[in-house]
Amino acid sequence: MTNLQGIIRNSTINSLTQYDKMGYISANMSNFNTNTYKNVYFDEVLNERGYYVEGSERRDFTQGALRRVENPLSIALNGPGFIPLTNENGEIIYTRDGNFTTDKDGMLVTTAGDMVGSGIQIGANYHRIEIRKNGDVYTYKTPTGEGEFKGTIPVVTFANPGGLKEIGCNNYVKTEESGNPELEDSNHEKISQYYVETSNVDIANDVHAMMRINTSLLATTQLMGVIDKIYQQAINLRE
Repeated sequence: MTNLQGIIRNSTINSLTQYDKMGYISANMSNFNTNTYKNVYFDEVLNERGYYVEGSERRDFTQGALRRVENPLSIALNGPGFIPLTNENGEIIYTRDGNFTTDKDGMLVTTAGDMVGSGIQIGANYHRIEIRKNGDVYTYKTPTGEGEFKGTIPVVTFANPGGLKEIGCNNYVKTEESGNPELEDSNHEKISQYYVETSNVDIANDVHAMMRINTSLLATTQLMGVIDKIYQQAINLRE
């Protein structure tokens, strides 16, 4: 049978856990309009009495809805996968955010300046640009002229994408848990030009979860208040 000290300890731990969950949900809700943001869950393990034992962060990599944009350099991935980037330090990182642009040298880059793949130079003197479903990039100098091949936007997959480490700006790095990237073959059709992927946050579900947490915290606070009164009464009896 749990004594009062045990109830206080477990209630405190559960409250701290609820505050942690509230932080994750708040982050999800604040990133509802962030392209390619992936919903984060906090899985908790409870003991036989319903008290918190341990927990872990889990990121949901299901695809968000696609939204059409006017930028011809923007792409979205259909299905699982990531686009490798090369950052300013020469490190390979991965993203699903295909809202690309070009730098002063005409290289295809992210808005943060990370280079797409190992480098695709688009240039500036073209009438239009075509990014095919397999990632091949062509520029056309005239409306009806022949296209000039500029390179291919690579797409990779991971055996366990949930094991990737998020490093900010919706970019990730591989870990032992994620495994090594596997390059998609040249016949894939995962890329949609003129589209971006929106977040996969379920705002209605997160609002409901936030309400449940508030209710749980209120109940715990009331319980702690009752226990405090019991202690005060016990002290008065001893006096």
